[in-house]
Amino acid sequence: MRLDSLDLIDDTAPLVAEVNLPRFVAKFPRSDEELWVADVEVSRSESLIQRFEAIFFVEGSGLVSIFGIGSPDGYPHGLASDLALEQQAFITFLRGENARMERAVGQVLRIFSTHLYYSELTVTKAYLAARDSSLDAGVGYHDPESGAYVTHLVETDHSERECSTHTSK
Repeated sequence: MRLDSLDLIDDTAPLVAEVNLPRFVAKFPRSDEELWVADVEVSRSESLIQRFEAIFFVEGSGLVSIFGIGSPDGYPHGLASDLALEQQAFITFLRGENARMERAVGQVLRIFSTHLYYSELTVTKAYLAARDSSLDAGVGYHDPESGAYVTHLVETDHSERECSTHTSK
């Protein structure tokens, strides 16, 4: 559930995420990927924590990502529509947090290679910590310069490589 008092958050404070109780849901057919679910708490202030219940993650092929992050619209195909819409709303929230931070800090934020997917990476790393996992993190974002949707693999040693690029609609 998302709190409505977002204006009270210090936009320049770093986003902090905690992932609680990751639970195995299912193995994808004909794949090494697994679907997991966990509750997520995010905040920019200790006094204002936003809680999201039953957020889905995908593990497989050596990486983990928020389910739906590989899609430009954040919609995770394969979930029941009500769950998929909640998952999409969570991804939209994270993308909004990236934009909020950029508006607050300004162009200087662009010196960091992760500025376009900072919030998604923060949550994914919190999931990895909760699972005590050394998998790499998968993230996705819209590249404002090219207009393309790009997915990246961020390795545990913090190096990055592009996985795919989609033309935005």
